Order: sequence, then C-alpha cells, then structure tokens
Amino acid sequence: MTEGLGFGPDARLLDRADFRAVFKEGKKTVGKWLILWHRAGPADRAPRLGLSVSSKVGGAVRRNRLKRLLRETFRLRRAQLAEGLSVVAYPRPGCPWTSRADAERDFLELLKRAGLLRA
Repeated sequence: MTEGLGFGPDARLLDRADFRAVFKEGKKTVGKWLILWHRAGPADRAPRLGLSVSSKVGGAVRRNRLKRLLRETFRLRRAQLAEGLSVVAYPRPGCPWTSRADAERDFLELLKRAGLLRA
C-alpha cells in the first residue's frame, strides 16, 4: 500500500468530543447533496474524517454505501488537505450518488468552496 493512503484510526474522528468540537468551533459549508463541517486543528495531526449519515437518507444498505463512497473519496484525496483539518460529512436526504465519482465531485466542490484544498 502506498504511504499515506490508508484509512486507519489516525484518519478518523472517533469520539464524541471530536465531533462536538467540529460542530461547535468549526465552519459549515452546504452543498446540494452534502454538508461539511470543518475545523483546523494541530498542524502535527493528519486530516481526519467523521461521518454522520441520517436514516432520512435511506435504509442501512443505502447509508452504508454512502459512507463507503465518502471514506474512499477522503482516503484518495487526503494528501491534498491541510494538516490538522477535521471534517464531518453529512449526506443530505435524497442524495443520489451511485458511484465514487458522484461523491468525489460534490465533496471536492465543497472543499474548494471552503478553501480547504492545497494548491
């Protein structure tokens, strides 16, 4: 595996306090099918992703599919994100994604709009 392309515990928001900090102190960027909350953190930490997928998006199979698409997109684009960044992604009800390209398009659009991508 290529260095830096994994999605281990260091790439995830794991505990409630991390999620709360992003929601409380971070900024929100809203798209048609996705909402991103983001917060800068310590520069010595790699970018991390948290997922919040409501049952309003669909049943368990649909929710898990959306989570897989977002995790894979984040994993592949993680090197382009600023160090210390914490992101929580929330797919909106009615989200029509069927492929990673769909998820990547919306995810990258919001990251660009928020100014979170490196040059």
